[in-house]
Amino acid sequence: MPLFEVRFIKTVCDDTGHEHRACQAAFTIEAPSLTEAVRRSEADFCRQRHVHDWTIFADAVEFRAPTALERARAP
Repeated sequence: MPLFEVRFIKTVCDDTGHEHRACQAAFTIEAPSLTEAVRRSEADFCRQRHVHDWTIFADAVEFRAPTALERARAP
């Protein structure tokens, strides 16, 4: 089963008004599909933060699926 890297990102402003992207949490999830990996990571994020909606702490979800080359190297 492939591994997916999923990150929860919040855009914040510094004291000069410039926006920065801050990672609120990162997960490596083993799942049969990207959709399932995101669903599982959302559930994990909510469980860790004791909330029902991850958007309280993050604005976006970023993900990285394994490339064909990475999958070929896997044992």
